[in-house]
Amino acid sequence: MFAGGLILAMTLMGFSVWLFHTEKVGWPNDELDDPLDQDYLSRRTRARRRVNALFFLCGLMVLAATWATPERQTWWISCWMCAMLVLLIILVLASFDVLRTLLHHRHRIDRLRRRER
Repeated sequence: MFAGGLILAMTLMGFSVWLFHTEKVGWPNDELDDPLDQDYLSRRTRARRRVNALFFLCGLMVLAATWATPERQTWWISCWMCAMLVLLIILVLASFDVLRTLLHHRHRIDRLRRRER
């Protein structure tokens, strides 16, 4: 169980660092050259930075739970519960990100249709 906890913690923290780096460098096929897209891009970057920080925090909670071991039951349970709650918060924030992206694409398609007329 100790090795599994270490692997899970390192995976979550590594995933967080990779996402932060990829968001900073840019995703392939990410074409947001329109000035109207800059507001969306700044909000998306801010929101995803929060999610990346939460992934890293979850990795730290798993690492703390792994070091606490079940002998220190209070710390062990509280760290795992915090990790679970952080993952639930990440799911909610990811849902908001999906909604924001869908709305942005809908408005972008409407702008393109108006330009064609």
